[in-house]
Amino acid sequence: MNTPLRRVNLPHCMFCTFIWSDSMSDTFLVLLTQGAIQKVRQALQGRSDIGVRLTVTRDAGEFKYKFDYVAPGQADPNDFALPCGEYRFFIQRESEALIKGSTIDYSSTGMAQAWVIDNPNPAWDTELAREISNVFNETINPGLAEHGGHIKLVGLKENIVYVEMSGGCQGCTMADKTLHHGVIRILSEKFPQITGLVDVTDHSAGTNPFFTTPTGTLPTFKH
Repeated sequence: MNTPLRRVNLPHCMFCTFIWSDSMSDTFLVLLTQGAIQKVRQALQGRSDIGVRLTVTRDAGEFKYKFDYVAPGQADPNDFALPCGEYRFFIQRESEALIKGSTIDYSSTGMAQAWVIDNPNPAWDTELAREISNVFNETINPGLAEHGGHIKLVGLKENIVYVEMSGGCQGCTMADKTLHHGVIRILSEKFPQITGLVDVTDHSAGTNPFFTTPTGTLPTFKH
């Protein structure tokens, strides 16, 4: 059975629709802008018996959004069914924790058209992963950016950090030294519980594919 929903059009936001679920009375589930509602109307082409369903997943520190059509009689009774004008906008029940508090918009500027989702939820499911990701973004990558490089946290398992290098770091002959003498030192100082780092980068696909260290090697921290 669907959780009862309350639809509220706020006076100060006449082009938006806030949707609450009674299970989260202090936090709105999503905010649908007029652009999002209009896009649903265009996509369904007057077919009020068809809906649009949003599924949200989280992988490697990124949210992934999938929109599907919901044919007549195919709606999942466990999904949130949101009023969207005369149409229905469904959100997968399991996606609730990943989408709550988000603003869903559809932007159309010139030739550029895309869904734009402002999601305030954490991209990582553990505090340690979030802190490590912040160190990459705030401490490590600003320096690498001077050489066109970038390192991204893609996983954390059993206190081992998995990273992927891109830009000037992908295929660079100095990539191994960057990991051993730079990244490992910074991470080991800030997170002594971290025991290793695995580079999962496909260096052969980089702009300088002459990096010879095998992908997936496990550098060792020096404590």
